[in-house]
Amino acid sequence: MTLERTTGLSVSAQLSLVGRATEQAAIGALLDGAGAGGAALVIVGTPGVGKSALLEWAAATVGDRFRVLRTAGTVTEFGLPYAALHQVVRSILRHTNGLTAHHRLALDVAFGGTSGASPDLYTVATAALELLAEAAVERPVLLLADDAQWMDPASQQVLAFVARRVASDRIVLLATNRESEPGFLLDATIPSMGIAPLDPESAARLLDVVAGRLDPDIRSLLLDAACGNPLALLELPRAVHVYANARPGQLPLTARLEDSFLARIGEFGAVTRTLLEVAALNDSDDVAEIAAAVDLLSGGDIAPALDPAVSAGLIAVDGTAVRFRHPLIRSAILQRLGPDQRRACHAALASVIAGRPDRAVWHRAAAALRPDATLAVELERHAERAIERGAPANAVRALERAAQLSENGRDRRERTYRSAVLAYAVGRPEDGERLRRSYRDLVDGEHDGLRSEWLNELAGADRGGDQRITALLDLAARAKVAGDDELATDFLRASALRCWNLRPGRPVGRQVIAAADQLAVADVPTRAELLAYGSPFDSAELVRALIAQVPAANRDATTTYRLAHAAACAGAVDVSEGLLIEAAERLRTKGQLYTLGRALSLLAWSAMRRGHWSHAVAAAEESTRLCAETRQPFWEASSLVAHAAVAGFRGDFGSAQDLLARADRLDSRRLATIEAATLVARAAIASGQGNYERAFAFLARLHDPAGGAYHPAHALWSLASMAEAATACGEVAAARALLVGLPPEVRGTTSPTGRMNLGIAGAVLADHDESEAMFAEALRIDMTIWPYERNRLLFTYGKWLRRGRRVRESRDYLREARDGFDGLGARPLAERAREELRAAGERSDSRIEDIWDVLSPQEIQIASMVAQGLSNRDIAKGLFISHRTVGSHLYRMFPKLGITSRGELQRMAAEHHL
Repeated sequence: MTLERTTGLSVSAQLSLVGRATEQAAIGALLDGAGAGGAALVIVGTPGVGKSALLEWAAATVGDRFRVLRTAGTVTEFGLPYAALHQVVRSILRHTNGLTAHHRLALDVAFGGTSGASPDLYTVATAALELLAEAAVERPVLLLADDAQWMDPASQQVLAFVARRVASDRIVLLATNRESEPGFLLDATIPSMGIAPLDPESAARLLDVVAGRLDPDIRSLLLDAACGNPLALLELPRAVHVYANARPGQLPLTARLEDSFLARIGEFGAVTRTLLEVAALNDSDDVAEIAAAVDLLSGGDIAPALDPAVSAGLIAVDGTAVRFRHPLIRSAILQRLGPDQRRACHAALASVIAGRPDRAVWHRAAAALRPDATLAVELERHAERAIERGAPANAVRALERAAQLSENGRDRRERTYRSAVLAYAVGRPEDGERLRRSYRDLVDGEHDGLRSEWLNELAGADRGGDQRITALLDLAARAKVAGDDELATDFLRASALRCWNLRPGRPVGRQVIAAADQLAVADVPTRAELLAYGSPFDSAELVRALIAQVPAANRDATTTYRLAHAAACAGAVDVSEGLLIEAAERLRTKGQLYTLGRALSLLAWSAMRRGHWSHAVAAAEESTRLCAETRQPFWEASSLVAHAAVAGFRGDFGSAQDLLARADRLDSRRLATIEAATLVARAAIASGQGNYERAFAFLARLHDPAGGAYHPAHALWSLASMAEAATACGEVAAARALLVGLPPEVRGTTSPTGRMNLGIAGAVLADHDESEAMFAEALRIDMTIWPYERNRLLFTYGKWLRRGRRVRESRDYLREARDGFDGLGARPLAERAREELRAAGERSDSRIEDIWDVLSPQEIQIASMVAQGLSNRDIAKGLFISHRTVGSHLYRMFPKLGITSRGELQRMAAEHHL
């Protein structure tokens, strides 16, 4: 029963009465601002606290000014792919004419309207965003998503995707999520508002309106029992007798409310109770379906059976739909329902909707009491259809139930394994962990045992060092003997990746490569990865040669990404940057945000090392958003650290520290790669601030085998920085010791990046008598692809010349270094170069700001794509935003740049080398 039904008050009056003015004001502000841009808000609270009422108030407030779209999750949701999303957009599907053919097809396949290549979930999400933006052209859209925690996973992910991207569209998304229940919309990047219980005064006012004059003891009992919960204040007065003799604290509030509902239900006849049971179990609110199922169960006329439940305020019948007044009514019915009656209701529903196999199969599965091979196969096919429709997360549950219904052990093991692997792949580790344990209990034989070990690896259950890597190599050999080449390769790649993440260059890395030879691994991307991960110091040329064997026309998005990662780990940043740009473009086209986030993180590091800092920041910023969205904390942290390093180089120290603080909060199980990269960024900040002692201390830790940041590759790639910091703070002897103490495989590296760093460090740390020759040798290195290191070498040599009283010679080097630093945007070093030039007797004016400095990272991305001649729709597709958002960005960018057209932007990009 709602407050309006009880008291005759309007929705607005209800909420004002119970003290929700603050929440109304917050939502009202979002609605008022929808003309200029959209917003999203997730309302979080306990059952009955008034979350749904706020959605109803919002709908009543906007009236016809907005197009109101609704969807709601139910506790009996079976997880049909995109069911909740379809509920939202079905009334605006006519606007698909305004979408690209690619996005129209993605929605058609996702909703089961046609067959086609499986769309990536994020392609579907982008199509849904574009569809909502098209509908919002006519009038703003208010999207209400109630009880989002119960919606199918694919729909939750799409709604979360939309919520993050509506700022430039006339879309307001309001969702509710139960407190303490997980959901994709509960994300730090999506604004939320917690709803607290009513204060004592508001609670008393509401109770007095609802219940009238009460005995003071009863009134006090009700207020204590309700704990400020509005639903409790509406419902408990009707069933005081249920708990009047118990202390309020003996039952949780939710249980007391459910008891109140059950007390009313117990007064109904058998047919009415059956109707409520069927309605509670059905995954649809279709009254015809419910009536037909009740007919099968009771053979009675249900028309009179509806009235008692409606009169009692438990359900509402709206045309062809039956709705429970509150989810707690449904949960109360389900809790009292015995297993036999539950199965009978499911069987009746399955019979009624036999023509809807995607739904019927779940009711049949719920009705099954024993294994059923035919039903298990149907559930497996259902899972395959979910994957084909771009909703692999929805397939996990179907495969798990199919395994439970399998008649023989082999099928049960196979389906449990597939379900577990899929759970980890789609970012559902809680499900993966449960299924991993289930599979472990089913193991029967060598191959099953190997698969169980692979699930352990996916779960990160064993984080050992060399011992685990050796174990993985043994598992790879055993998998090869068992005839599972794919699993053998998986074990090999996992062992090599552990070498890279934990401590590259150890002898066990060569064992990985030897194992690949023994197992005759011929796949080129895999060979490149194993070489780069297992032996990065002498594999650069081999990796380059392997990459050259794969023509661009033969590289799909994933292959390109894998080759790029190998090149990056081998220190071939010139190759990795180009491949990562290509991989990002291909991944954007496919809508593969999960891998795109990783590719952009690697691109940020490669672009940073190449001196392409604006592109590095744009890649890092986008990667941070995507990796947060796809729940990849390792890669999110990597992107934040790359962004922080560039900020440090540029002299934006406050932003750099903030970025590192965000990275520190992300992952408590950090690998050496992230620890090392973080120290590189901290050193960049300290060096930029002139605190060379701290910079040297940070970089020296990369050389300490006993420390958690020991990573010989990062130590090698930062040798030049370490040497220069040591020289500036008087730690030359300590730096020389670190240089001499490098492992033999590091000193003997064939990697151009490594040789360059060794050359610069050797020159900077050389004895005075040898410095001239060492600097000359270092300056002969072709450092075209490392402009930052080249300019630092010029700067250091210029300083050395000036301090040696060779002032005239020093000016050329210092001037070139200054100009190079200005071009990069390395403000701290540019200013120091100016100071040195002034000391050498040459005037040096302040730097002219780069024209692109006024743009945000995403605006730089958009400007770059406009410069390539891409349309707003093409840019939107690539950045996973609506084309109207692109237009909004351009509208804000043009005044910043002092231009008025795309043509001017393209000319500016060509002239200023964007």
